[in-house]
Amino acid sequence: MAIFMGIVFFLIGLPEFKKSPKLTKKAKKDIAYIMSTLLTLLIFVVIVSWNIHTSGDLFLKGPLTLQMKLHWGQKVLILGLLEGLWAVITLKWLLPIFFDPLDLSKKQILVLVSGIAFSVVSGIYAMLDAS
Repeated sequence: MAIFMGIVFFLIGLPEFKKSPKLTKKAKKDIAYIMSTLLTLLIFVVIVSWNIHTSGDLFLKGPLTLQMKLHWGQKVLILGLLEGLWAVITLKWLLPIFFDPLDLSKKQILVLVSGIAFSVVSGIYAMLDAS
């Protein structure tokens, strides 16, 4: 994935690199913005994929002991809350530093909130099922 993104940015190129081989202050700022945005998205992807993997293990594996259900339910709950917290931090504070304030549509907000709510509810369900 990182190699693909590097190729895309190489092909697009920054205008400052095409004018001068030296890094200008604006080029360094653009690189910092690009790397910060990619790092922010990478962290979100890691949290979401870890959450999906944990949820899949919880609900798709064979019979689990009550202790395992409780542990995995807690893990899914914590990852769901972490996903929500990171989404709020990213959308409200981090990305507006690099871009203009983000105006998300109601449909985009609904998709984000429903994914987080599904994780939290499934974690709570697994924990209640274990007790």
